[in-house]
Amino acid sequence: MFKKMFTLLIAVLFVVPFVAAADDFDDDFGGDFEEDGEEAEVEEGEEEEEEAPAKKKKSQEQSESEAAMKDLMGDPEEDEKPSKKEDREESEEAEVEEAAAPVKEDKADAGKSFKGIKPILLVKGGFTVFGSYKRWNGQGTKPSSLSTMFGSLDEGIIGLEYQGKHVIAKGTLNVRTNYAFIENGANPLAKVNHHSVQNGAANALYEVYGGVKFFDVFIKAGKLIPEYGLVDTWQNLGMGFTTPFLTRSLAVVEGFLPETDAGLALGYNGIIKKDHNLFIGLSLGTGANASEFWDSDKTMGLYGRIGYGFKDYVKAAFAFQYRNDYYVRKLDHIGIGVHLNVSAYGFEMPITFDYNMMKMIRGTSRKNTTSMLLSLTPGYAYHFNHEWIDKVGIAFRYDLVQGVYLDGNGGYLDYTNFRSNSMIMRIGITANFFTKELAGIRGMAGLTFLMQPQSKVDKKDINGDGKTKDYGFTTIVLQAGAEF
Repeated sequence: MFKKMFTLLIAVLFVVPFVAAADDFDDDFGGDFEEDGEEAEVEEGEEEEEEAPAKKKKSQEQSESEAAMKDLMGDPEEDEKPSKKEDREESEEAEVEEAAAPVKEDKADAGKSFKGIKPILLVKGGFTVFGSYKRWNGQGTKPSSLSTMFGSLDEGIIGLEYQGKHVIAKGTLNVRTNYAFIENGANPLAKVNHHSVQNGAANALYEVYGGVKFFDVFIKAGKLIPEYGLVDTWQNLGMGFTTPFLTRSLAVVEGFLPETDAGLALGYNGIIKKDHNLFIGLSLGTGANASEFWDSDKTMGLYGRIGYGFKDYVKAAFAFQYRNDYYVRKLDHIGIGVHLNVSAYGFEMPITFDYNMMKMIRGTSRKNTTSMLLSLTPGYAYHFNHEWIDKVGIAFRYDLVQGVYLDGNGGYLDYTNFRSNSMIMRIGITANFFTKELAGIRGMAGLTFLMQPQSKVDKKDINGDGKTKDYGFTTIVLQAGAEF
């Protein structure tokens, strides 16, 4: 019996390959050797049964490959899973149908693979149809009243951002033009920040960084916005203000916080309990902006923030910064800030408060000085049910700056050029209409009025130069902008 079974096994091993080869031969030559039509139909049915598992296996391998590619490129994972109660035969038929159209599936996935890359575009500019300011001509003479009319690109951010599942990267360029009221103003620190993206390609790179994230924890390195309050939330059209004084956080406009710093940042930014957003950040940099003091290898900048947000209604943060020249001058800068933005039913109310403690040079000694910044921007927008008009908005702006520079051409670390107890303020109003998103792009256009009233900043004429006032400016701007 055993010999018979062994002989049969040997026969099967020789016969099966021969039959398989014959089937392949028939497939290659169109089945010309079939003698009976019914036998041909049976063979075709067997062939389909053999091809179905192969197609199923090929489809499964292709799906696994696509899933790996999606994970690499940052596509969101699909949460929907087939129900266990589904009929197994229908599931197999669906898999066979998907495998039957690989070209269509490849095209769709090719588009999805770039979902992690987001283009960034923000352009805001205007034309000053009316502007006036006063210029001091020297001791013993009255200031000259000057009128000016000019155009400006106040903010031009363009670049790309990649937010993958575990990989993040961003590269943006900030382009802007000179602005007459900053150039003729009395704050040299504001000029430094405004020019930091104009003086050469290295400074023009507004943000260039890469990093990783996992469980909403991020680590990134490069040139980036400091982890400070809500400074990063100003990169949008907002309520439509233009002019460099109003397009960015007041701490940045006045120059007490560098717009970008080169270094390392880490933190957490995630959603907890559905609608609640918690964000914590810490960044360590070179303390740099384009100046002789901070642009060196002997300086350090440390920035931090902790904040909370609820949907789009509330966002609040506490911030701090510490910058120090730890080798030569032993000068440091300590800043704290409380930032809040409340939005509901068309109303919006950003509030920022910053307090800065700085050391300046007074002859051969060092002198402690302080500065306080307060900014309020209440606004309201009325939404339309229209094909392309989104809303019409109006907003007010009030800035209070305590701690004033006397001369824009003087050194910003020179104590004789700074008055801690003096203050200036700015008031403005803007009215704009906004378009709905068309192909991901929305725009705005409108009018802004901004005024910095005259203020006594050196009442006792301590410097003895006869200049006791900050003369401020007045401007009316026609404006437009767009964002992607």
